[in-house]
Amino acid sequence: MTSKEMEARSGVPRANIRYYESEGLLTPARAKNGYRDYSEADLALLEKIKLLRRLGIGVEELRELQRGSRNLTEALDSRMASLAGERGTLERVEQVCGELRRSGQTFETLDPGPCLSALDAPALPAAEGMVWWKAPPAPALPETDALPVYTGLSRRLLARLFDEWGMMFFLMGAIALTGHNPSLTSGLALDLAVQSIWLFLEPLLLRLFGTTPGKALLGLRITGRNGEKLTYSEGFTRHLLLLWHGEGFFIPIWSWIQMFRTARRCWNDEPQPWDVDTAYEAAPFRPLRHAGAMVLASALILAGAKAANSYSQLPPNRGDLTVAEFAENYNRQAAYINQSPSWILDETGAWKRIPDPPGTVVVNLGRDWQSDHPFRYTLENGAVRAVALEWSVENTEEWIYLPVITITTAATALIWAREDAPFWTSGHRALVNDLTEADWENGFTLRRDGAVITWEVESRNFYINGDIGIAFSTDDGKTDNFFSWRCTIALEG
Repeated sequence: MTSKEMEARSGVPRANIRYYESEGLLTPARAKNGYRDYSEADLALLEKIKLLRRLGIGVEELRELQRGSRNLTEALDSRMASLAGERGTLERVEQVCGELRRSGQTFETLDPGPCLSALDAPALPAAEGMVWWKAPPAPALPETDALPVYTGLSRRLLARLFDEWGMMFFLMGAIALTGHNPSLTSGLALDLAVQSIWLFLEPLLLRLFGTTPGKALLGLRITGRNGEKLTYSEGFTRHLLLLWHGEGFFIPIWSWIQMFRTARRCWNDEPQPWDVDTAYEAAPFRPLRHAGAMVLASALILAGAKAANSYSQLPPNRGDLTVAEFAENYNRQAAYINQSPSWILDETGAWKRIPDPPGTVVVNLGRDWQSDHPFRYTLENGAVRAVALEWSVENTEEWIYLPVITITTAATALIWAREDAPFWTSGHRALVNDLTEADWENGFTLRRDGAVITWEVESRNFYINGDIGIAFSTDDGKTDNFFSWRCTIALEG
C-alpha cells in the first residue's frame, strides 16, 4: 500500500511514519518507481508502535523490544514506575497548592521554606474524600516523533528562485566590474556558472547558518534530525539529490518530468527525496512581512547589479585626457562594446592591428580604412578636446562599411570621461541610442552630454543604407563613383 493508504488505515500521520522509518522502526519495501510499498505486516507493526508510543514507551525501548534485548513486561514496568513518580510529584504539587491557598498568604508575606520542604518530601497521601484522578483525553503521539518537513510548493520554489536569481545578478555585476559586457555573455554559460557555484555554496550556507538568503527571507530553515546544522558533505549530497530528483540535471524533457514529480510530491504532502533525514522547518507565513522582505532584498540586489554595470561602462581615465589616456579609454570601450575588436590604439593614438587567433576564418569585408586613416587630435594644454576621422574612396568595387561602432566607441571614450558625465546606464544608453538612430545616410550633428558629434558624408553613384551600415556602388563600370565621410567629436566649453 502507498504512504497515503498507510496513513488512512493506521490513523498515523505521514510525518510520524517517516520519523519511525528514519529511526529504523519501520523498513517498508520499495516499488520499482522508488516509492514505498507498505505491507500488512508493516501496518500491524505500526499499530504496535502507535500503541506503545502513546503509552509513553521510548523510541530506544522500542528498538530493544524489536531486537529482543528487552521484553514487554520490563518496558511496561519501567513506564508504570515512571508514571507513579510523575503522579506522586503532581499530587505533592496539588497538595502544596491547596494548603498554600487555604493559608491566605500574600506574595509579600509568603514564606517559601515550608512549601519547598513539602515539595521535596515523599509523596503525600491523598486526603480523605478527595478525587485525584479524572479521565483525561487519550494521549496523542509525542510531537517529537515527527521530523518537520515543510512541503509548500510556492514558498519553497520562490526561495530557490530568489537564491538562483540573486546569484545570477551577482555574477553579472562581477562580470561587469571585470570590464566585460554582461549582455554579451552567453546565457547558457551564466546558467552553468550559477548552478556550479550554488552546488558548492549552498552546502556551506546550510553548514554555517542552516538556511540560505532566499529561505531566510521566507522563514525557512533546514537542519539535521536533532536540530543540529547539516555537515558540508550532507548539504552537498542533498544538493546533488535535488539536482537529479528535482531538476533532472537539466536534461531536456527529463527535467520537466522530474519537476512535475517534485510538484506532485508537494501536493501530496510528501517529503522530497533530498529532504530525507533532515528537518525542513517553516515559520508562520506572514504575507506582508515576507513579501516586503523579498521586495526590499530584490531592490537591493538589482540596485547593486545596476550600479556595477553603470560603473563598468565608464572609461578608466576621467577628466582631461592625454592622447595616451584617450587611447586607453578607446581600447577599454572597444573591448566592452565589441568584445573582440580587430583594431585598437597604441599609446601614441595610432591604429594597431590585432592579429587574428590561429585557426580564425577571416571574412573579407573590404579594405581596412584604419591602416591609412589615423585619428586626428585637437589638443588644448595637452588635453584632448576633439578627435576626427575621415576617409574617401573613388572608382571602387568594394562595399564600404560605415564606422558606426568605431565612432560610438570613440564618443564614449571621450564624452564619458568628463567629470559630469552621467553615471547610470540610462544616461549611457541615451548617447548610444542617439548614435544608433542617427542619419548616417545624409549626415547629422548631435549634441549630447557637453559634446558635439558631426558626421558628414558625400557620395556619387553610391547607395547608402544606414540601417545596416553599408554603402555600395551603383556604377556598373565602377569607373565613376566616389564616397567619403568625415566625423568629428568635440567637447564643448
